[in-house]
Amino acid sequence: MLGGLAALSAIALTAAASNVPATASPTDTIPAPLEDQRVTLSISVEPGDPVPLALVRERASGRFEQAGALGQGVDVALIDSGVTPVVGLDQPGKVMYGPDLSNEAAFPNLANLDTFGHGTHLAGIIAGDDGADVVGIAPESRLVSLKVAGATGETHVAQVVAAIDWVVEHKNDNGLDIRVLNLSLGLPGVASSIGDPLSAAVERAWNAGIVVVAAAGNRGNLVGGIDSPAVSPYVLAVGANVSYSSRGSQDYVPTWTSGGNGNRTPDVLAPGRSIMSFRVPGSYLDQAHPQAIVGDHYFVGTGTSQATAVVSGYVAAILSAYPELTPDQVKHLFVSSAQDMLPGEIVDGHGKIDAATSLRNGRNQSGAPIQSYPLALPPGAGSPDADTWSGGEWSGASWSGGTWSGASWSGASWSGASWSGASWSGASWSGASWSGASWSGA
Repeated sequence: MLGGLAALSAIALTAAASNVPATASPTDTIPAPLEDQRVTLSISVEPGDPVPLALVRERASGRFEQAGALGQGVDVALIDSGVTPVVGLDQPGKVMYGPDLSNEAAFPNLANLDTFGHGTHLAGIIAGDDGADVVGIAPESRLVSLKVAGATGETHVAQVVAAIDWVVEHKNDNGLDIRVLNLSLGLPGVASSIGDPLSAAVERAWNAGIVVVAAAGNRGNLVGGIDSPAVSPYVLAVGANVSYSSRGSQDYVPTWTSGGNGNRTPDVLAPGRSIMSFRVPGSYLDQAHPQAIVGDHYFVGTGTSQATAVVSGYVAAILSAYPELTPDQVKHLFVSSAQDMLPGEIVDGHGKIDAATSLRNGRNQSGAPIQSYPLALPPGAGSPDADTWSGGEWSGASWSGGTWSGASWSGASWSGASWSGASWSGASWSGASWSGASWSGA
């Protein structure tokens, strides 16, 4: 296993590959400069009945509503493939936009938009509210979207690190209060957080008072290890469980969620199979997987990406009730109240989340342990991109949300030729990331 700058290769925004065999080996890496290492996004569309968010929320919704803990006043940063303001995410001020670091940023009709379909799906889980079939876990929270990948599902590690650093630099700018960072992405093959730049980036965010929620990965129970940056102990690392009933009696741990090892395991599990959220009509996933479309507005996705978004929503909701909580205290809330699913095994970490109990215990965290693990990089080591966002370059209307309202979201810009022709066909849509076993049936 490689560590440090040379260890970074492909990252998958992991709603990913639930069909990958549990015995798969981590991908071999080729050392490359940080800016040259490709990051790829992937999502699994596993057959199965859609799981509505109402079911995910059912066991805890009454307690959260009674406490008025719906995410109000809390901003959740989402570093992903962008967010399209579909119905349910189009309310004024619901989505704020940070910099677009993807290869589509130069195109006005694509900048910040989710041409892949992944980020919008997660946004709906966290904070969406269409008044119908999708009401997110923290529907009164606000989203801050940073787009790092376009419709091809590719970006570079340097852009991910830069996006994290932007969140830290601007977490309180212009009325923002970013308390949660959702990272549904992962780099396999990192044995330890020590020397890992992604781990160093999230640790800066954690130290700045931001609860980082990261996907453990979808490489299988038996692979060993979880992905970076979830490998850092200074995040809330999330694996997935399958949940079908409000009682939880049928819940189980799927074979595709990454199981960890003696060094690091997922902290908790959350529902992650066939979660129904918003679709982006005409996006890559929408066109490639019509079997995942539900009605006119929804799409089902499976993986630790979805589970991570569920936990991010609950973190935002709890922080709206107890804003004084530190990241260490929030993590302790979740791990101490989790329900062990596989006694004696490590794949489920501390177990599946019990959000209602976490909320109930929120007022009693003064004695929660303070984490003191070794840092990924020595104090003061900085970051390759630490100075990128200094100053006021990203302040003002460019990320105020109002920029993306109105007719620019409707009409021909989202239909017809803009999604067809040479720019959206050919080799950019093919290759190993979209073919083979990961896309075969159940």
